[in-house]
Amino acid sequence: MSSMRKPSRPPVQPPASPPGSPLSSRAVPPGPRRGCPLVWSSRWVEISSGFQPSLLVLYTVPIALAAWAASPRTAYALAAVAVTLPMPFSALGGAIIWNVLSNFVLLGIIVMMLATLRRQLSYESAFVARDTLTGLFDRASFIARLDAELARAARYGRAFTFAYVHLDNFKAVNDLEGHDVGDELLRRVTDALRSGTRQTDVLGRLGGDEFAAVLPEIRGGATGVVLQNLRKQLVQAMTRGGWPVTFSIGAVTFETPIDTSREALRVAEVAMYTVKRSGKDGIHHLVWDGDPVVLDGNPVPS
Repeated sequence: MSSMRKPSRPPVQPPASPPGSPLSSRAVPPGPRRGCPLVWSSRWVEISSGFQPSLLVLYTVPIALAAWAASPRTAYALAAVAVTLPMPFSALGGAIIWNVLSNFVLLGIIVMMLATLRRQLSYESAFVARDTLTGLFDRASFIARLDAELARAARYGRAFTFAYVHLDNFKAVNDLEGHDVGDELLRRVTDALRSGTRQTDVLGRLGGDEFAAVLPEIRGGATGVVLQNLRKQLVQAMTRGGWPVTFSIGAVTFETPIDTSREALRVAEVAMYTVKRSGKDGIHHLVWDGDPVVLDGNPVPS
């Protein structure tokens, strides 16, 4: 009796996708065609939209560091390289070009924001930094305040006086009596400067034995009174301490705006050195009307 075998059923073939379909054999990667529907749905979205995984987050870190620590120009260059380097040039298309441009714009915005923030923080830091010994504005902060006063004077036509104070014989005291005594002397000078000026005036320590003051709205006959009172406070402080230190004070009243803080410093130095060459311990006051002053036969500012 012959055994009867059931006819074998042919394997079921999956329906072929129409040509051009996102799920055609060219688009579907090799491997088993069974899997989670969510995976196939995601793959279909990627193929249909032209989406490719992006390393934009990884690019952002070094570009942000370049914008903060180097320069915006360097950061923009890195951003351009980052968005174009992985681009498949052999398969340029609208979606790829759009992806490159949008990534570059996004990175550019990040660079611009970080550069602006760093510039603002640097400006604010320079505007408020203090000398650690005296508590007065340090040189950079004082010059920033002087720039602000120059801008205000130029805009509103307001005069102001700039006083440059140099300590005579300070080095001798510092060398003979020690740095601790020298530091105490500088603190006493600071107290005297504060006593001889208003709260609206700007005081700074420009160097070891050099101080300066911006005196807004001080002009005309009031200038001499203010400067004499300032010198009186300084001399009294040295007398109380028993220190043989005097003061050469050069002052300039800017009736006409001067262009830069550097030029203002040079003109005030001319006035101060005039006192030095006349025997020290005094005040020399200039009124700036736009014409250069002369130091050693050279016009200042030149």
